[in-house]
Amino acid sequence: MPRPEKIEKRHLSEIVIRFFDWLCMKLINKRTIDGLLVFYNSDHAGKDADKVVAALRLIQKFDPVRYKQIVRDLKRIWITTIPGGIGRFIKSTSTCELDRRFVLDEHTVTEQIASTIVHEATHARLDRRGIGYQEQLRARVEGVCMGREQAFAAKLPDGANIRKWVEASQIQSLEFSNVAMHARRIDDARDALLDLNAPVWLADIIVFFAGRRHQRRIRRAERHSTSGTDPLS
Repeated sequence: MPRPEKIEKRHLSEIVIRFFDWLCMKLINKRTIDGLLVFYNSDHAGKDADKVVAALRLIQKFDPVRYKQIVRDLKRIWITTIPGGIGRFIKSTSTCELDRRFVLDEHTVTEQIASTIVHEATHARLDRRGIGYQEQLRARVEGVCMGREQAFAAKLPDGANIRKWVEASQIQSLEFSNVAMHARRIDDARDALLDLNAPVWLADIIVFFAGRRHQRRIRRAERHSTSGTDPLS
């Protein structure tokens, strides 16, 4: 690991979601694509894995150099539930996580899944070069990752639509502060927990307390706004 990073405290709702994810791992299946493990839940008869494999093959066909980088930089792809996002890179396990709701959505096309994999694999590549994801770097890092998506889209027959999709994502995610990212996770936490078959009452309780904690974080951030410290990490 090129350089140590300060570990960001996990949000309460995210901790619970990860716990339910761990329970789901008991029933998980996997496929191996050119040495890259693809983990998926058995609930959907492999439809989610089929779409991810098709996305990988699309990258391999139209951008073989990038594909080789992806299978080298990532160890696995896990189709799971992600609060407040459609994909993320987990540094500790070199994993690209994809939100299964996004993958299984009938309106999600193969090119969008492929573009998301390219985005998260770029995070992995930057991390290998010692570039972290601290709050002050996030906007620039995300700009690089979205730039790689645009470069990949330029190689696709239907690239124009994917470029528009990436641009729309850029507009929707302009704020990468700790406060904004926590807020997005909380907004989606209830649906994410229900997707993991958590009881409604439990999801409501978790989101309630997570929201209260988030408000305390905001007040703390406001108090420290002139100190130059980061009270959320």
